[in-house]
Amino acid sequence: MKITKQNTKQYKWGDKSNGWYFLESPHLHIIEALMLPNAAETKYYHNTSEQFFYIIKGIATFEIGNEIHKIQAREAIYILPEVKHQIKNLTNKNLEFIVISQPAILNYRINKPFENNIGESQIINLNNKQFKGLSNSKNGEVSDETIFTYHQKNDIIWATYEGGDIKFGTLSGSITDNQLKFNYQHQNLQGTFLTGKCETVIFVINNKIQLHENWQWTCRDFSCGESVLVEVNFSADF
Repeated sequence: MKITKQNTKQYKWGDKSNGWYFLESPHLHIIEALMLPNAAETKYYHNTSEQFFYIIKGIATFEIGNEIHKIQAREAIYILPEVKHQIKNLTNKNLEFIVISQPAILNYRINKPFENNIGESQIINLNNKQFKGLSNSKNGEVSDETIFTYHQKNDIIWATYEGGDIKFGTLSGSITDNQLKFNYQHQNLQGTFLTGKCETVIFVINNKIQLHENWQWTCRDFSCGESVLVEVNFSADF
């Protein structure tokens, strides 16, 4: 059978991206994707799948580990399993590309319900759960002394946080398929008031929830960073 965009399954990922499954078998995925200008996916990785990205049109910016690669039309890049990566379209033109994944990825986008460490898909509710900083970029202010207390009502999430260099902060946003999007604000111990935005993906590792965050200041130098929060059980951890 001839395969076209018109007779394949289409899906949306991120805020400004579409994908079409040209091949969806147990062993191989081939997807054509369209990313609109000034769009980016959340950084992610796959445990077992290797991926090959071929650019059809436009210029893709890949962040792979700590390296940045710009891949143009008729160029490609290969990514090994367990390597964190992110694709961005930093131009004002559409980006079109092919993604080949082998073996097939059961949940292609990590913003779908996550697969936890015992191999079961489930949806997490964050209401009344507490987290502390596990790691953070140097330009961030969250540390292992910062405690977040989350609340959730349907798809709305909010939290307060304090500790370490942070006197007090709040965040508010939404949760969809175990991905959070929110704005945050806090005052640090120096009395500086800071604001930012964040996209977070939920994982379960060693039976504890982890929040893997990609954030950006909306003040100061507007720089970006990454952090990881881990669920705390105060009776066991402190």
